Amino acid sequence: MEEDIILSVGSNDVEDIKKNEIEMSKETTPKALKEILQFKIVYWGPGESGKTTNYFRLREKFNGIILNKGVSIETTDGRTLWQDSIRISFFLNLGDVKFNIIAQIVTCTGQERFLQTREYVLDGADGVVFVGDSKLQKMEQNKRSFRELVSFTKKTKIPYVIQLNKRDLESAVTIEEFKKQLGLPFSDTYKDGTAVVYPVIALSGENVKECFEDLIIQVIFNYFKNKLNLI
Repeated sequence: MEEDIILSVGSNDVEDIKKNEIEMSKETTPKALKEILQFKIVYWGPGESGKTTNYFRLREKFNGIILNKGVSIETTDGRTLWQDSIRISFFLNLGDVKFNIIAQIVTCTGQERFLQTREYVLDGADGVVFVGDSKLQKMEQNKRSFRELVSFTKKTKIPYVIQLNKRDLESAVTIEEFKKQLGLPFSDTYKDGTAVVYPVIALSGENVKECFEDLIIQVIFNYFKNKLNLI
């Protein structure tokens, strides 16, 4: 059924849709799962930056249909080695077209000794959320992890968004310094309205959902762009 949906949205339609015309809803029903789009979203970043906390907040925000229980693999010291969340389901209205989205969310380990597992987790991903740590002492780890992500994604050209977590810390690095260290634009947003860096407090859920939604929009656009190029 995906071909029917694709044909109803032309390339001009996708490009002309504005961000404020897009609406998300967590309400869905089993009957709505007849026509779906499925995407894999990876949460990436240095160790203990808050990737798993993001995952738990998303489970709370999108608590509709639970499609699987999820699997978590930890090291002996309780750190995440690999975690596959339950798949979350929600409606997305893109202009006049309504989609039912299933997002499989995976958090990869931030421990540098498990670099090869991170590349494996990224395989088949449709989008990535980079979770940076606001602690000043974590800046070098932020930079190394971000360089790895850019290296892994430059061939596949999958979209990613960048969040800076733990903004409630008194000694948090400024967003301007974070952008400078990672070589990011100093503007607040890109031309499409997507934030260059999302300030996040994952413990309370602040901006977790907004960051995820903006990535999903990019993933949708990228999906149709690739499909239309094949027609």
